[in-house]
Formats: sequence, C-alpha cells, structure tokens
Amino acid sequence: MGITVIGSLNYDLVTYTDKVPDGGETIRANSFETHTGGKGCNQCIAIARLKNPQDNYTVRMVGSVGNDAFGAQLLDTLRRDGVDVDQVKVLEGVSTGTATILVEEKLGGQNRILIVKGANGESKYSSQQLKDMFKETKEKEYVVFQQEIPNADCVMKWIHDNISNSVIVFNPSPFQPIAKAHWNAVDVLVVNEIEALQVIEDAEGPEKVKEYKEMINDNFISTYKNIAIRLKSQYVNPEGKRAVIITLGSKGVLYVSKQNPEVGYMDAIHDVKVVDSTGAGDTFLGALVTQLYEGKPLSEAIKFATFSSSLAIQKNGAAESIPKHNDVKAVLS
Repeated sequence: MGITVIGSLNYDLVTYTDKVPDGGETIRANSFETHTGGKGCNQCIAIARLKNPQDNYTVRMVGSVGNDAFGAQLLDTLRRDGVDVDQVKVLEGVSTGTATILVEEKLGGQNRILIVKGANGESKYSSQQLKDMFKETKEKEYVVFQQEIPNADCVMKWIHDNISNSVIVFNPSPFQPIAKAHWNAVDVLVVNEIEALQVIEDAEGPEKVKEYKEMINDNFISTYKNIAIRLKSQYVNPEGKRAVIITLGSKGVLYVSKQNPEVGYMDAIHDVKVVDSTGAGDTFLGALVTQLYEGKPLSEAIKFATFSSSLAIQKNGAAESIPKHNDVKAVLS
C-alpha cells in the first residue's frame, strides 16, 4: 500500500485584528484568511508533496468531515495533492471540524483559538472497519497518528497487533495520556521539547519532569539527549524500528534509534527569513516519514525533514507553505 494518516481534518478561519472585542463590542478587524487545517490533514498533505515523485506508493487519509462546504474544500485540497480520500467519511448532521483563530497583531501575533471538533469526534473505528481498511496491505505500511481524534492509541494498538508489516509513527499532539501498554505499539515517536516532557510526566509524575527542567536550564542539549534515550528505552516498541525524534525549534533536532544508539544532532537552518512557523512541525513529520518509508537512513531523513521545514517557515499558512520534493532536493543539491 504505502503511507496512511489516521487523524483530524479542520477548516481554519483566521481573523487578524489590533484588539479582541470586549463583551457586546463590535470592532473592525484588519483581514481574514481561511486555511486547510487539522494535524492529520496537514501531515498527509506534507507526505504527498514530499514523497519522491518517481515512487508510486499510495498516500491516503483516514478521517471524517461533515457534508458541508468546508469538508468539500478539504477533500478537494487533498485530491489535488494526489491523496487517496476513499477512507474519509462524509457525515450528515455534523459539521466539519473548525478552528476559529483571532490574531492580535499589536500584541506580536498573540492568538486565541476556538476549536469545534465536529466530525473529528466521530472518527471512531471498529475492528471490522480496520480489517476492511487494511485488507489490501501486503507490503510495508507506515501508519501515522496524532491525538486529535478519539481513541487514537487504541486504533494504533490494534494495527500493531493485527497488521504484521505495519510501522506506527506517533506524534502525540496535542498530548493526551494513553495506556502504558499502548506505547509498545509505537515504532517511531516524534515529539517537540514540550511533548517530550509531557510523555514522561504522564508515566513518571511531575517530580521527574521538575528534575529534568532544572537540568535543562543548565544544559539544554545534553539533557534532551538523555530524555531521547529514556524515551527510546521506555516508550517505543522494543521489536520495531525503535526511533525517537525530538524537535527543538530553532535549537535543532535530536534523534536516536535501535540502529543508531548514539544520539544524533542536527542544527536548525538559521539563514532564512521566518514568515510563519505554523506548518513547520507537520512539514517536518511528513518529510521524515517519506524518507523512512523510502528506506533512507535516519540521519538522511532528519536532514531532508529539517530542510523541508526551513522552506515551509518562509511562507504563510500551514498546508499552503509545505514545499514539494523537488523544491527540497534543489536546496540540498
């Protein structure tokens, strides 16, 4: 098959204003934009755009939208990027998930976000539905998860237990606690610096995180290297690829795996003009997954993903800013 993303699809409505109105107040805003959203949708678009165009594996999206204009636009966007949307349910009686975002420009872009889960809340799958979904899987299948749909960890565990050639990529964002036994389903764990600590706090308590935070203040990179090793040993499938990637924003990326037991480091790309960092994380993950699926070593995959996200932050929007494979290759060459 190829790469499947199981996750959220949102329609983002963004208003830029100098101030947010008080109760009962009406004010004029500066501008308005709409964007493709939802971590699942954006990561799927990133995978579709950043896969090698000479490879013909399938990229598909699994999720739910409402039978409305927002849902139709999201599906059209995915189709234009070559994504298989046959497993996206179009539901009656429920709206497509939305994010209403108010950006206060005079406060340095501080935002307020209202999320309506809408159809994403109906993205629940029975064992039979999952069997049908993966019945054609004969070769390796990478399956990507976030935490914007219900019971993502349960679906992840079912796939791990029942699809023998699956590789589970997990981005626990926005972080929600999951059953300890379900961590063994994870082959590749991708977290940012905050999510890394949230994973540890959930399993080991706030005192352990407090200890790490004190160490981070003294030695940032060294402490996160220790955290990466701990996550690899405690929170990913011991029989699988067993890789942990921690993104550190402008401070770079750390990575470690069963094949690369020494923690690797790649610095961020600094000589670029940052326009909008919204899509950086989803672009990084999408690029990483394409490279791993195509058999590249982890260090090469990290490099490709880092350069991909450096291109994304030079444009506005999340999905809109995601580059294509050849754009990244041109920068790397």
